[in-house]
Amino acid sequence: MRTDRWRRPLTIFVLATVVLSCSSTRLPPISSAGAAFEPLKDERRLWEQARQEEATLEENITLYQDPLLIDYLDEVVSRLNPPMMAANPELTYRVKVIEDPTLNAFAYPHGALYIHTGLLARMENEDQLATVLAHEMTHVEGRHMLRQRRSVRNKQIGFSIASIAAAVVVAGEVGDSYRQGKYGQAARIGVLSDILVGLGLQLAFMAAVNGYGRELESEADAGAFDKMVAAGYNPEQAPLVFEALLAEHGDSGRGEAFFFGNHPRLANRIENARLWLDEHPDRSRTAQATGAEDPERFERRMRSVIRDDAGLNIEMGRLQLAEDELLRSVELMPLDPETHLLFGRLRLAQSEAAKDQELKRQLRDDAMTAFRESLRLDPDRPAGHRELGLLAYGNQDFATACVEFRQYLELDPRAEDAQRIRDYLLELERDRRCP
Repeated sequence: MRTDRWRRPLTIFVLATVVLSCSSTRLPPISSAGAAFEPLKDERRLWEQARQEEATLEENITLYQDPLLIDYLDEVVSRLNPPMMAANPELTYRVKVIEDPTLNAFAYPHGALYIHTGLLARMENEDQLATVLAHEMTHVEGRHMLRQRRSVRNKQIGFSIASIAAAVVVAGEVGDSYRQGKYGQAARIGVLSDILVGLGLQLAFMAAVNGYGRELESEADAGAFDKMVAAGYNPEQAPLVFEALLAEHGDSGRGEAFFFGNHPRLANRIENARLWLDEHPDRSRTAQATGAEDPERFERRMRSVIRDDAGLNIEMGRLQLAEDELLRSVELMPLDPETHLLFGRLRLAQSEAAKDQELKRQLRDDAMTAFRESLRLDPDRPAGHRELGLLAYGNQDFATACVEFRQYLELDPRAEDAQRIRDYLLELERDRRCP
């Protein structure tokens, strides 16, 4: 009986402590306050941490340099941004593109939006692009990173206090009702995730790889669809983009853990999109009649991204994906010498992997044709002469190798491998194999 006298007040004290210690995770979206919005104290600290992380991130990644592309992405974001959010003086969206062929996009809580070339290259139209950008914008507007951080902190505090209470009140009994939350495991892939882990960029890792949990991700999807309809984009494209991202493109082993490259998560997104479309048939039909203002502009801005991402995939050995992208690039830019140069490099990489000797020979012939076409379109491109010279040397066509090596050195005498090419040329001249 004496024990009962202190159990009740202790329980009340513990519960009160939990309440006082826990921060609310129910926060109104930034847009609800419009121009009057002011970040909370812990929110300002979070933003400052995000700015510091962003600076560290950009010191260790390669940003894709295309000012016209950035202007275009900024315009799409501006079109998607609700007026009450745009009126907020505390936060401005800024879009940056990371040169990385993996499927990813993420946002920092202060409005910095990052998207990979790999994801951009897989988009088929502006409506699909709007689907991705609007999702990340909703994470920012909904203050999801702050809510997630508070949720994790509350769970940690609650678990700690509850464990003490259980030890005192229950006198050693195991409190089965107290479970530690499961914070999904995220596999690491590619340069970016290695950087995030290696540099301890916690916020970027949460946004780019681990995610905010199913509830907040579903909220971001719903918010994205609302933004798309309000801006006149077609939400019918949302499930299509997720289904396209599920395609393996002959690379079933890529195992990307990012939200836009992970099969279970993409399946959830498809489900969310289909459910939203079923629940909003009238809004969907209205938006379908509008769509992108200038469909051809999307292709103009994306064609270089597709080509350059193919080059990155060749370097990673993802050859089928690179071929798919280069086929699109040829369709969009048939007279682009860089696309044909990359096709030659792709065929060489495929020839090295080929087991059949006849196939190997055919792929090398195709590479020769591609290099010649690149030089026909632009004879002053040093790389084409280098590639053609090396391939000719390997085929024992020494006369052609000499001509191409000389042209390469004339066009780019300070090339990184200029001395190596001079050595090859001197060898050929010494052996009297040059005309």
